[in-house]
Amino acid sequence: MEELNLALHRFHQNIVEPSVHLCRDTIAFCMTQVILPLMKKVGELDARFKCAFPMPNEAYFEGMKTTSVDEFELTVILTNLLPMKVFEDVGYQNSNFQCYGHVIAHKAPHHLGDVVLESGTSQGLVSAHRIREMFAQLVIQAASVLPVLGIKIDVVYREPYTVVKILRSPDLFFFELVPAFLFEQQWPSSAASWPEATNEWLTDLDASFVKEMGFYALAAPCPANPADPSLFRISFSRAEKYLLRKVPQPNPDLPPVSRKDSEKILRIIREADKDDFGLVSSYHIKTVLLHQCMRWPDPMEWLPEKLTERFLELFRDLILSLDRKELPHFFIRNCNLLRLYPPEQLNTAAAKLKAIYEEIILAPSKSIRLSVD
Repeated sequence: MEELNLALHRFHQNIVEPSVHLCRDTIAFCMTQVILPLMKKVGELDARFKCAFPMPNEAYFEGMKTTSVDEFELTVILTNLLPMKVFEDVGYQNSNFQCYGHVIAHKAPHHLGDVVLESGTSQGLVSAHRIREMFAQLVIQAASVLPVLGIKIDVVYREPYTVVKILRSPDLFFFELVPAFLFEQQWPSSAASWPEATNEWLTDLDASFVKEMGFYALAAPCPANPADPSLFRISFSRAEKYLLRKVPQPNPDLPPVSRKDSEKILRIIREADKDDFGLVSSYHIKTVLLHQCMRWPDPMEWLPEKLTERFLELFRDLILSLDRKELPHFFIRNCNLLRLYPPEQLNTAAAKLKAIYEEIILAPSKSIRLSVD
């Protein structure tokens, strides 16, 4: 165990921490020099698609997800398209569509005909598909007229993402943009029973604050019915970032406690070995971490000296979820995040992760996954 402990701390210090700093620098540069100017230009081209300008904070920029050191996903909040809207939680009524719902537009001072469905059972609902396509075309148009010295910008629509490629020779960065609506001080019906319990980590005050934060309705297709243009995906990324924030220690001279260190290690291992991890996404890993945080509410269980315990438990719980073919969503407990994957794919992923786990346990100093070279 001591050998593994040394290997994990070395990996965190030499790989994870430099990666975090590199991502911060990359995000700051790309956001200020390219993405925010693009969003401003989009609002000028079509005032309906004016969006919120995310401000930097301890989580870089709100709505930002880091996939790897050169790949990022940004939730773009449309602030002007639907000044009045209602969210209809479909998953609350139909378990096949957990985490999805409809956006219903009320009166607006501008034309909405091209973003609202006119016929069929979805008549009158906002079309997530049309919003994705229109947003992509506007970003492509904005990129063609945006003067950025020393940087090459290319935008492509790769359903469901608007992908912005930023070349600052010799580096190439990818930003996947997803348009969304923010429903503040509202909470989805399918998550009404959350939280089932509170503790030292998830307090009653935290739960109340999270629900006031609300949720995003992402213009992302539903894998259970990708042909339905009216479905929007529920995202709790604001709440997740808040709950996984760093916590100050009683001694102010000591660094704050981070619950994400073990997750960062496992995510980097996944990024370097996507073939073996297969269907396992970074969100699956984050969900396992959130459940783990409920199990270990005491911040002292997340100190650096506990890194090995937390990492092994995180990895084991991920494998166990694949074996059981069940990973409950942290906020919508009736939603199994693995429900749409074929059993054989889950079995294959579980077997490959078990092999990686055993390799790390048996010879951590020789493991290619924990190599710092």
